Amino acid sequence: MGDPARQDEVLAQKASAARRALEARSMSPSKALRRALSRTADVLWDLALVTHGVEQAHLDQDGVVAALGGDALLILLDGPDGVPGVARIERPVMTGLIEVQTILQVTQMPVEERPLTQTDAAMMAPLLDSALERFERYLEDHPLQPQIAGFRFGAMVEDSRTAGLLLDASGYRAFRVSLDLALGRRTGELALFLPDRAEAAAADEAGDLGQEGPHEQKMKLLPVHMDAVLHRLVLPLSAAEKLQPGDLIPLPPEALDGVELLAGDGSGVAGGRLGQINGMRAVRLAWPEGCGLQDPAEGGSTAPPAALSEGAAPAAAEVAAAPAPERGPDLAEDLPELPPMEFDAGTFDTGATDTEEFGGDFGTDFSGEFGSGEDAEESGGAEFDFAAAPFELDED
Repeated sequence: MGDPARQDEVLAQKASAARRALEARSMSPSKALRRALSRTADVLWDLALVTHGVEQAHLDQDGVVAALGGDALLILLDGPDGVPGVARIERPVMTGLIEVQTILQVTQMPVEERPLTQTDAAMMAPLLDSALERFERYLEDHPLQPQIAGFRFGAMVEDSRTAGLLLDASGYRAFRVSLDLALGRRTGELALFLPDRAEAAAADEAGDLGQEGPHEQKMKLLPVHMDAVLHRLVLPLSAAEKLQPGDLIPLPPEALDGVELLAGDGSGVAGGRLGQINGMRAVRLAWPEGCGLQDPAEGGSTAPPAALSEGAAPAAAEVAAAPAPERGPDLAEDLPELPPMEFDAGTFDTGATDTEEFGGDFGTDFSGEFGSGEDAEESGGAEFDFAAAPFELDED
């Protein structure tokens, strides 16, 4: 068995590594920027760079121009799609970074009051490029990451007025960080002004919509009942009762193009054309396209069959729930044979309108039985009561 103390030390190291990984995944923008600056200075020059808080703000163009004033170095940051950002580095911080790159240490000599040059700006490129890259990487799972991605060192800007002429975005996100170099030998502020990017925000929102939900995997495992309806036809009840397994029902050729997919409640889900793939029956979906049904007027997919429209046909669930009709007794055996009808020969003329063509006058005056037109008007147009009328049946 190993040394218990050694085992505890190994477990502590594993727990510390897991904790650091968890913190990296859940970083806030302020923490990510502080860590990016400190880590960059340590890796590049073994410089102790300490941050004392990060202030965030959202500014318009006028607010950015006002914040760029003072004795500081202004650097244009090349951004995606040609939309630039701006970095502002106060002179004490700039002096300390130049010292550590030239004489390998940060001094406390008074800051020289001199005009800023392109060389001063170029000396800031390693810190800005590495810090911005780490800042972007630390916010990999953060919603703000698309807003700060892709910015790198560009060029020096003479003053705030010139920088204002280069600003195109309507809004900017500002990060102000107080820095301490080499245990307080140089102190000052570094500020980043990154433009709002509508495309990045839209892409981030679309990505959120496309991400897998918390219960998506379980929902995909749920069974779904769906029926495919090839065709609907109407049969007499007598013909339907005679159907047996194996009987062939002729269908029109256009039925192949009108397959309907119904959910368990009988509502229409999709439609398509019946075919086959790899020797198995398959349905090529024709509607809906995308997430919902498309208006036929837009020239999109095939419109849903009329049978799926509201009120066109009873729901499949209602039809299934209805009780099956009971088969009545066969009455054909009890009925007597009827004599052949005269019209079975098909010799009568359906176009005849005169009573003489049917064999002359019937010899009966119906006006006396039912009343004349004047009597009918006096009675208020009431219908004749056939039930109260006498009825005689002659028996042979």
